[in-house]
Amino acid sequence: MTPIKVLIADAQPVVVEGIRSVLGDSGSVQIVGEAADGLETVSKAVQLDPDVVLMDLRLPRLDGLSVIRTLQTRAPRSKVLLFAATESRDEFVEAMKLGCCGVLLKEGPLHLIEKSITRVHAGEIWLDASTTAAVIRQF
Repeated sequence: MTPIKVLIADAQPVVVEGIRSVLGDSGSVQIVGEAADGLETVSKAVQLDPDVVLMDLRLPRLDGLSVIRTLQTRAPRSKVLLFAATESRDEFVEAMKLGCCGVLLKEGPLHLIEKSITRVHAGEIWLDASTTAAVIRQF
């Protein structure tokens, strides 16, 4: 089985290292790159053609919603999975409208990182229960 290629985008180095550490032994996920801001995320997504972009909404130089809009045209094959804090719920709805494939909360269990990447790569939508309710109310 070919590993799922993942680009990690987060402005916090400790978050990127944490994800790298959690996914380090995974045979099903391969981290192909890292980005610390929105412009770098777009550039690396175009260059590396990842299967999944695991990204925070709060990115310097180009915000997460703008990154999602841009990736829809510049890297349409890549699926976006937000890795965000719960205070961004209103933006989660907007992200889903723009084509985001899921939201993984940073305060969730570690085992959900690989599971959510796998599910999104398989074409599923990934949302926790409270985010699902917020999204359904908006749609």
